[in-house]
Amino acid sequence: MIKGNTRSGFEFEIDENVFDDWELVEKFRAIEKGEDSLIVDVVEQILGTEQKERLKEFIRDKNGKVSASGMETELEEIFEACQAKN
Repeated sequence: MIKGNTRSGFEFEIDENVFDDWELVEKFRAIEKGEDSLIVDVVEQILGTEQKERLKEFIRDKNGKVSASGMETELEEIFEACQAKN
C-alpha cells in the first residue's frame, strides 16, 4: 500500500498493484497520443471512486467549483509519490 500526503494536506492511499494493469498502460498511452479525456478514467482507476470524490471535495472552493488546475497539482504529487515508492 502506498500512503502519503500532498503538500496541501490531502491524504491518499493507493494499492501499488493498481499499476500492474495493462489496460491502465494503454490508457496512459492514449493520453500521450492526445486522448486527454481518459485522464478522468485513469484517476478513478488509480484512486477509486470514493477517494476521487474525496479529492474533489478537498479541492472544491467556496463557490462549489473544483479547479482543474488544483486537481492537476494534487494528482501530479500523488503520481510522483507513487513513482518514488515503486
